[in-house]
Amino acid sequence: MKWAIRDLLNPVATRSLLYGADPFDLEAILKKIDNVKVKSGKQIQAVWLDEWHAKIDRYSELRDKAEKEGNKISAREYAKMVTQCHYACFMINIEDLEHKTEIYKDLEESYRRYAKLCKNKIEYVEIDTKAGKIPAYIHYPDSGRKTDYPVAVTYSGIGSCKEELEMLAAPLNERGIAVITPDMPGAGAAIIHNNIKCGGKQLEAAFDGITKFIKNHSKLNEKNLANFGLCMGGGYAFRATVKNPKAKACVSLFPLLMHFASIDNIPLWMKRGKWSSYQYADDYFEGMAVLEEGTHKADFLMVYSSDDNWMTPEASKKILDKATGYKESIHIEDKPAYVSEETIMHAMPVGEQYHWVKHIAADFIAARLIGGKK
Repeated sequence: MKWAIRDLLNPVATRSLLYGADPFDLEAILKKIDNVKVKSGKQIQAVWLDEWHAKIDRYSELRDKAEKEGNKISAREYAKMVTQCHYACFMINIEDLEHKTEIYKDLEESYRRYAKLCKNKIEYVEIDTKAGKIPAYIHYPDSGRKTDYPVAVTYSGIGSCKEELEMLAAPLNERGIAVITPDMPGAGAAIIHNNIKCGGKQLEAAFDGITKFIKNHSKLNEKNLANFGLCMGGGYAFRATVKNPKAKACVSLFPLLMHFASIDNIPLWMKRGKWSSYQYADDYFEGMAVLEEGTHKADFLMVYSSDDNWMTPEASKKILDKATGYKESIHIEDKPAYVSEETIMHAMPVGEQYHWVKHIAADFIAARLIGGKK
């Protein structure tokens, strides 16, 4: 066999670490997978899920005990660990849609319990769009009792979920900014519960619905707005800014525009399979061209890498060139550690650098929305 089994899980491991899974927990599970004798995808999947569920049981018990004893900080931290373990399970590209749905429901429920234990208010909302209701959370930087909050909308791509987007929301919350984390078409509860598939028309409807939602919300300031995205979400953030001239800032971390990338670079797991096909509208690839339309004058920050094998530096710079206002770019030169020939993924470079990139991104947005330094 050309690659170690654990290398095949590089995308899953990267995303799990990015969301905060404990690296020692992850390494322990990867060692169990190394010991799999039969090179079977189903067996690897079973070991991965069983081992994470064992940790879920342990952390759930610790969460419940801490909550019962009134240890709120411990209860919150253990609740977050439970959510991170469920997320690691969700990252597996399971072909059984019923099983995938069950895993996501567990992630949803564990996240709800975690959100109730947080100091800042995390409010579940549903955003009306022409494509259907988009489930989302509003992460307030405090108790949520004020009005006129500066607001950022965060975006991620296919295979993601609003629960994962907390990692984009947290650094902005720390700087006094409210954050909306939506399940975009094809992602999370939007696809699993509301059957909103990912396609150009659905995405355009989501952008319009989110803009209207913010305009009509009594606590959010539509004139003090930024868009912030990762991976495909970086492309979404750009298009959302094009469609809403009131946005003051746009940050795109490793943005992916499907028609700027070579179709040959898009991995097979994203082009075929029951779960992948379930997420896409019938005219998915053609419809995604709408994201490339238009320009914006908002202040723009883009982060890109030469080791992003979906978007070449030249393709990334085409996005930068589309912005006509003030703009900055950061070229990541660090080589990704979680990489192999068959599994290098678009999110790897930014996933491995996000721990420091997030502060530059958050400061860029905060400077435009609140002016002061935090």
